[in-house]
Amino acid sequence: MTNPTDLINLGERVSPVQAPPVVVAMVVHQPCPWLDEVLTSLAAQDYPNMQTLFFVTGTASSPAVDIAPAVNIVPAGNASDVIRHALPAAVIRQVEGNPGYGPLMNEVGRLVEGESGFFCFMHDDVALESNAISIMIEEMFRSNAGVVGPKFVMWDDITVLQSVGLGADRIGDIDSIVAPGEKDQEQHDAVRDVFLLPSACMLVRADLFREIGGFSPDIPLFGEDLDFCWRTHLSGARVLVVPAARARHRKEMSVSRSVSTMSALEARHRVRTVATLSSRIQLPIVLLQLIVMAIARVVIGVFNGTFRQAQVSLRASIAVIFDVRYIVRRRAEVRPYRRVSAAEIHGLQSRGSARLWAFIRKRQTRVQEISGLTTANLANPKSRLVGITALIVIALIVIGSRGLISSGVASVGDFLPLRSATESPTALISSAVSGWWQAGFGQASANPTGIVLLAIAGVGVLGRLGALQMLSVVGALVVGCVGMWQVASGFFSSRARIVGFLVYAAVPVPYVAIAQGRFGVLTCYAALPWLLRLFVRVGQRPVGVQKTQVWALAVLFGAVVAAFAPIFVIVALFASAAWMTADLVSHVRWQAIVAVLQLMFVLVVGIIVLNFPWSGGFIASDWWQQLVGVQTIRRDQVGLATLARMDSGVIAISILVLGLYVPVIIALLIVRGDKLVWAARSASLVFFSLIAVSLSDAGYVDAAMPEYGILFVVVACGLSLAAATMASFVFDDQAVNGYRWWKPLASVALGCIVVGVLPALVLSANGRWGQPKVSLAQLVAQLPTDPTSGDYNVVYVGRSEVLPLPAMRLNDQTAFAVADDGELTLRDHWLAPTNALTDSVAQALDAAISQQTVRGGRLLASLGIRYLVVPIIDGAASTVDQPLEAPIGLLEGLSLQLDFRRVYTANDLVIFENMAYTPSLTKLDEASAVLSQQAGTDALLSSQLQVAQVLARMGDIASRPTPVEVGTIHLATPFSDHLVLHVDDSDVIPRVAFGGTTAFDSPVAGTATLDFMTPWNHVVLLLAQFMLWVLVISATFNLKRIKSRIGVRRKVPVVFGESSDSVLTFNKQDGAGSQ
Repeated sequence: MTNPTDLINLGERVSPVQAPPVVVAMVVHQPCPWLDEVLTSLAAQDYPNMQTLFFVTGTASSPAVDIAPAVNIVPAGNASDVIRHALPAAVIRQVEGNPGYGPLMNEVGRLVEGESGFFCFMHDDVALESNAISIMIEEMFRSNAGVVGPKFVMWDDITVLQSVGLGADRIGDIDSIVAPGEKDQEQHDAVRDVFLLPSACMLVRADLFREIGGFSPDIPLFGEDLDFCWRTHLSGARVLVVPAARARHRKEMSVSRSVSTMSALEARHRVRTVATLSSRIQLPIVLLQLIVMAIARVVIGVFNGTFRQAQVSLRASIAVIFDVRYIVRRRAEVRPYRRVSAAEIHGLQSRGSARLWAFIRKRQTRVQEISGLTTANLANPKSRLVGITALIVIALIVIGSRGLISSGVASVGDFLPLRSATESPTALISSAVSGWWQAGFGQASANPTGIVLLAIAGVGVLGRLGALQMLSVVGALVVGCVGMWQVASGFFSSRARIVGFLVYAAVPVPYVAIAQGRFGVLTCYAALPWLLRLFVRVGQRPVGVQKTQVWALAVLFGAVVAAFAPIFVIVALFASAAWMTADLVSHVRWQAIVAVLQLMFVLVVGIIVLNFPWSGGFIASDWWQQLVGVQTIRRDQVGLATLARMDSGVIAISILVLGLYVPVIIALLIVRGDKLVWAARSASLVFFSLIAVSLSDAGYVDAAMPEYGILFVVVACGLSLAAATMASFVFDDQAVNGYRWWKPLASVALGCIVVGVLPALVLSANGRWGQPKVSLAQLVAQLPTDPTSGDYNVVYVGRSEVLPLPAMRLNDQTAFAVADDGELTLRDHWLAPTNALTDSVAQALDAAISQQTVRGGRLLASLGIRYLVVPIIDGAASTVDQPLEAPIGLLEGLSLQLDFRRVYTANDLVIFENMAYTPSLTKLDEASAVLSQQAGTDALLSSQLQVAQVLARMGDIASRPTPVEVGTIHLATPFSDHLVLHVDDSDVIPRVAFGGTTAFDSPVAGTATLDFMTPWNHVVLLLAQFMLWVLVISATFNLKRIKSRIGVRRKVPVVFGESSDSVLTFNKQDGAGSQ
């Protein structure tokens, strides 16, 4: 270790001629009062061969280096005078604009002549001790180092350490080595190798600086030191910290810039540096680690107040794909001096995660401080309380879902299973491209957009479809709660928002949806808070690129959600109406209300356009029923007091949930000021929904209404916002309010919140949120799959609540759905538009139930319907304790049919077999072939259809090659002229059979194969849809920034003003500018 007493004055022991020349370079931008002290420290240096070079930037900032104004700024025009007064021999260069620290320091290599010297790069807020340069030069020679730097202490308190070199892990996260506020007790005073040094002051060999190309010209600020020191290590040079050399540092740049700007620049430059300088072998692992750590930071940042910085880090990690061109070029520039192996570089980097170790040190320091029992340390437990509460809620969600995580999601309600045979990414994409939608009877139609999104999600989980379904169910709970946390971000404190977070997690709505398999309710629960956040965002009136990004994000978000739950469109319109009504009553500025209205217009249009051509089916048919679904009418009025519990009788103590409504009323009574707007918004969401539910329950609404769970999602958002609003008023505003009459009411409201969360805690003990152990899907599994007797279809008929598929309305109490044989899977989740075949099913069922015929089987024979399943108890919506009776007359009417035979009868399920059915793909006998040319029920009732031969189907619409004779091949699917029957080398054109199905009159014998020819316009529409998605996704980014990242780099020259100063040189001691 260097003894400072031996270096008090290096000039006394080394003559000026022997001392190697040093040029100190400094960028001065917006000089402040401390500049005098910085310059004085340079003038006091005892090193005998030092020259100074100053770059004084202009007042105009470049886009890359937009520095916020600081306080007490010395006029720029006086900067040169201040420098000249302190250092008369200094060389000063006036710079037009502000190119940035790195690019300006690179000019030092051009302005200084000679190789055998050193550059000392400094910020203008660093004051060196008088012997700092001498100590660093001596250690540079002693250790044969390439770069050395001093120990930094705080500007106003030299007993507190700021840094003694820095570490970095493989993903570029910085390890500060010293703890925040750590005292300088010479515990870090050993000279040692470090991974990087702050660019605030570093001494560099001139030849090394020129060899590795100086600082990166693409990093003007924040990150230039990491890139430079990493490349120094790659070249084989050492980077040392010399603690005997001490410097005071204000870190004024960090103070004068916004946190978001600093985070964005640091994250972008860090990711670029890692991708550029990591070895080829390590690069894939490092990039994956970048993404994983960024996601983890986002999750943690939601609760510790660093969400925005974490979001910036994740965006930078993902955006590295736009930097491929830059990375390839930059790696080629670095390759000539890459002399050190990846293993050696890795040995110099911090082990594990630097960010994690920094967090641990911070916690240890906090514990040590708290152990001192100081008043300051005990006064602010708020952030810890918020984080602990959030973690407890997440933990309870995981505990309550433990059965779903370990055993999977039960196939109840809409939670149809995912199977690799039908829902693999390959099968889903093939189905979407083909233009044939297999739902129901199947039809020539565009597949739902959700099919493609499901395929993409399947790729994301590496084909583990069971895990995907579990994650979608359990993840919806977490996503919804996090969204509610974000709604009032920037308006309420963390403590107030955590109350809303807690209430949203406590409402029974999502858990009842899981118990009953209501996928649409669960999806809306996860999505609606994020929509409310968008309302808040557009109300702040973003402009320019930011407005485009918000609109694009809203369209993308809405299109994804509506692709799986079309009812979200109705929920969004309903919630926006309640939101805007509250804003009108609260006298919110009209621009904010118009902004929400504009957003909803863009959202709805965007949903339709991005989901086209599938969304076209909603416009062409009964769009309202397709959106809201079929809800059979209950004859008994339930009552608002029961419905408001939001549990459908699942929770025994659900009456306690009514306590969550109390804060809505109390918030309206006690809240004042700007918080009153939020109280009005929450009340509007709650009351609008409760009124709609009450009117529907009382029978005053003739139109079909969404299921109550959907409306109670809106109620849940209102309850959460009301609780957060009241908490914000109590926690955030009580210090400035002079009256306290509301404290008893606030106590009552908080007590009601505590009571209201108890039912959710009770339900979590189940481990599956009340899902039944035996589901309807397991009972139906007894039906044969792909039997040798031929493929068939199944009709599910009964109350819509217990049907396992989206249903079509038959009458006020009865609905029905059609499915292919085999297990029901998630592809059956989407309701296909009605067609001639579903109309025929409705007519046949209506005739059978009303006992207008006893030959209902013949009416269904041409449709390939073999089984009719009547669910009564599904274990979710209808249970043994609270069963829903089968619709009046349904079982009686079906039992009277001569062609129907009961094959299964129980309290929960009745199955009828249609003995008159014909397989879905058959060769008809001559009489039936003639009959197929007629339409109407009379032809079907006149005689039973006869089958001459059964053809085996495979996939969605194709068939296996089968030898056939001359005759009529019948297919029980809606007619489409894109269906074709190949018989050897000839193609048979289809015709309409039985008024709606498809038949092929083959004039020749041979091997027959059924096929579907994809329409060319379908391919065009898919390509157009793909381009629209790409366009919208691109619009969520700043395209100008992306273009600048992937474009060819254009080096912006540094423009100097006129100067009469001499040129600096290493070649002669008496060169101009020497001190």
